[in-house]
Amino acid sequence: MAQVVSAHQKTESFTEAFEKLSFRESLNSNLISILEIVQSRYSDIGRISVAMYDQQTDSLKSYLSSEGYSEPLAYLEASFSKLTCLHPLKEDPSARIIRDLTVEPDSYTARLLKDLGFYSSYIVPVYDADQFIGIVTFAATNARRFNHYRTRLQIDVAAKLVSLLVISELFAIRGLQGTAKTLKDVAALRDNETGEHLERMSRYCRIIARYLAPRFKLDDEYIEDLFQCAPLHDIGKIAIPDRILLKPGRLTEDEFQEMKCHTHHGKAIIERTLDNMHMMNKTFSGILVNVVFSHHENWDGSGYPQGLAETDIPLEARIVRVADVYDALISERSYKKAWSADDVHAYLEEESGRLFDPVCVEAAIACRDEFAAVARQFAESD
Repeated sequence: MAQVVSAHQKTESFTEAFEKLSFRESLNSNLISILEIVQSRYSDIGRISVAMYDQQTDSLKSYLSSEGYSEPLAYLEASFSKLTCLHPLKEDPSARIIRDLTVEPDSYTARLLKDLGFYSSYIVPVYDADQFIGIVTFAATNARRFNHYRTRLQIDVAAKLVSLLVISELFAIRGLQGTAKTLKDVAALRDNETGEHLERMSRYCRIIARYLAPRFKLDDEYIEDLFQCAPLHDIGKIAIPDRILLKPGRLTEDEFQEMKCHTHHGKAIIERTLDNMHMMNKTFSGILVNVVFSHHENWDGSGYPQGLAETDIPLEARIVRVADVYDALISERSYKKAWSADDVHAYLEEESGRLFDPVCVEAAIACRDEFAAVARQFAESD
């Protein structure tokens, strides 16, 4: 009986320590703070990481890590159905213990963790209601660390906190996406941005960002936030009159000037929505505003709305610029035929250094096979 009380008291102490945390920075920074509390009791637990489940591609992708920008296991993505040691977590909310990472020959991440000096892990699935979101993993240098009930009881508290942070961030973005869709439906917006277009271009953004990650020290949190925010880039078009937005022919100069205002409208809509939903301090809010406001800026300063040039343009806006134009050109529309991939790549190279950031163009061309795979998987529906 005394042992049970002791475990309960330990858990209370753990919870109280977490309650003192102030969650104002990035999710990766929050993981570091949580890990520090965990290590105050278990010094051999050396890392916490989060992987997200992508239902549309049935894949598991790295998202957060207490290692931050120095994460050695960043930018990973794997077919979830092939992860035999983890796949049961999709149906079973029970945590999984890997007591010896040296005997998990089919697990790529287990081998990487072992190479980093970790010998056991504790994997907790993340669910929102009945929806599987991803996994939280704790790794320890002690192969027997997670064998004891008392340890798992306390680590479950930390895992629950991480899960709540992830769900809060993820569904804040999805709430914005739902709001945007509702606004478009209410406004009866009928433009050429199909759902498939938004899906493809957001995935192109993620591919480009991953390619550029080592150069710009981008972490998985930034890449996922960009992926989630990119579909909202043209939200300001809901404020553009149909006579301009749906005009089949070329716009007059006055009409084009009015069309360009969609970036200002979009910024105002997003900032007002973020403020009303108390989300201005979310890690994705700055990325979202930059994407909406600056995705028509050109590398040479000839774009709008501010005429920014080169690295004065936020990186996320430069990435969206390339991804959006790529998909617009390669897609068939009522007013044009689809370009071939070769023609699109030639155009990107031709306009590199004028319209587009050269490194973003480099990424799109270097990852052309990945782009092609996305285009096939998310082709326009009939």
